Amino acid sequence: MRTSKAILSIGAVMVDVVCHIPNLPGRGEGVVVDKRDTLIGGCAFNAGNIVRQLGCPCFLFAPIGSGIFADFARKELADRGLEALHVETDLDCGSCTCLVEPDGERTMVTSPGIERCFERAWFDAIDASRYGYALASGYEIEGAGGEAIISFLEAHPEIEFFYAPGPRIEGVGPEKTARINALRPVWHLNDLEAKSYTGCSTVEEAARAIEAESGNAVVITEGAKGASVLSGSERIFVSTESVKPVDTVGAGDSHLGALVTARSAGRSWKEALALANAVAGAVCMVSGASLSDDEFAASGIHL
Repeated sequence: MRTSKAILSIGAVMVDVVCHIPNLPGRGEGVVVDKRDTLIGGCAFNAGNIVRQLGCPCFLFAPIGSGIFADFARKELADRGLEALHVETDLDCGSCTCLVEPDGERTMVTSPGIERCFERAWFDAIDASRYGYALASGYEIEGAGGEAIISFLEAHPEIEFFYAPGPRIEGVGPEKTARINALRPVWHLNDLEAKSYTGCSTVEEAARAIEAESGNAVVITEGAKGASVLSGSERIFVSTESVKPVDTVGAGDSHLGALVTARSAGRSWKEALALANAVAGAVCMVSGASLSDDEFAASGIHL
C-alpha cells in the first residue's frame, strides 16, 4: 500500500428500516409493506465498513448517542470490530426509512438525531496525523454541526478530503459549499445530483463545472452504467457489470468507501473506479446498505 495512514469516515451511524413495497403511495394514500429489515446504516458506517473489509484502517468519526437506536448501533458496530465516537448526550442516533420499489430504487425519509449536531470540541481528541484521507456527506454538513466538520478540515488541509453531497446538495448552501471547495476536495456524487446542482445537461459538462469550483477531480456515478472521473484534461469512464438489484440503499456510500481505499493504496483512477463499481454492485444485491463479512468474502472483491 502507498500509505499506512488511516481513513477518517465523518458522518452518521443510523438505523435503516428498509421497507420493500409494491409502489410508492401517492399523497393521502397508504401502502402495505411486503418485507421489512432493520439494519445498521448511515453514510459514515456504509463507507467505513467497506474500508474495513478492504483491509484499510478506519475510524468512524460518527457520534453514537443515547437511546434505542444508539444501543442497536453499538451492538452492530461491536460485531464488526468498528469503533465510533461515543458522546454524552440525551440525543439518540437518527433513523432512515428506506422505501424500496420492485426495481430496487429507494426513496428515503430521514429522522435526524445526534449525527447532525457535531461539536468542534469532539474533534480535539483526534490525532490528525494518523489520517491521510477523510470523507463526509452533505447530510451532516447541512446540519447545525456542519460548521464543526468544515472547521476541522480547514485546520488540517494535509488530509485529502472526499466530499459526497448526496441528495442534500442544495441544502448545504453556498457559504458552506464555498468553504468546502476552498479545501480542494474530490467531489463524489451521482449524475442526477451533478446535473441538478450545475444546471448542465450532460455528465461531462456538470463534472467540468464542479471541477472549476473545487480545483480537483470529480467522480460521478451513473447507476447501472458505471462511473467516471474528470481530472484535469483526462476523463475516464469505467462501466459496471449488470446485476439484479435487491435495493440500491447504500450503493453510493459503499462506492465512495471503496474508491477512497483504492486511492489510499496507490491505485490509478481507472483501477479505483473498477473496484468501487464492483463493491457498489455487490451491495445492490443484498438488502440494506452493507455487506456482511461473509457476503463480502463470497464476492471475491479485494484490493
